[in-house]
Amino acid sequence: MTTGPGPGPGLRDRKKEETRLRLHTVALRLAVERGVGAVTVDEIAAAAEVSPRTFFNYFATKEDALVNTDAGRADAVRTAVLARPASETPAEALRAVLTEHVRRLEADRELWRMRSELAARSPELAAKAAGAGERFETALVEAAYARTGTDPAVDLAPGLTARVAMAAVRAAYQQHRLAGQEGALADRLATAFDAAGLR
Repeated sequence: MTTGPGPGPGLRDRKKEETRLRLHTVALRLAVERGVGAVTVDEIAAAAEVSPRTFFNYFATKEDALVNTDAGRADAVRTAVLARPASETPAEALRAVLTEHVRRLEADRELWRMRSELAARSPELAAKAAGAGERFETALVEAAYARTGTDPAVDLAPGLTARVAMAAVRAAYQQHRLAGQEGALADRLATAFDAAGLR
């Protein structure tokens, strides 16, 4: 007999994610308003209505909060790819998971605007975000190989598929920024996937 989700780990995880997102959003807003160097961790924590100690439970540095660095996100996307139906090819699984990921990111247009503005202003933050993207890509590669059960030293295809999928995401992001965020990022991603042959 199946029961509904209880108030256990699922609720705790949602509350933690809400706090993380609140800290990230507040950090972005303050940095956009004042400049990255003019904002302190204490100010971010106060504006988010948490203690500095709580801030450091989520982020090691102010810069991590601005980029929303979270190793758990790579784990989550790996898990999501592995959870896709076994009948799907790696390309199909990756496309489905990345499309859903982008749709969630795109849901808050103001957050997206602030992220883009701050990245344009701060090459250091843009580089830090790129590093987070590399960890994300590594998780996709690992998930693709886990789905096929093949050896990366022998089988090139799963890793290549995952890296092409991530390249499609980056290309869609870039075009979306150049277009002033007009239109839907998810539509641009679909076009990028099609152009890359990931169907």
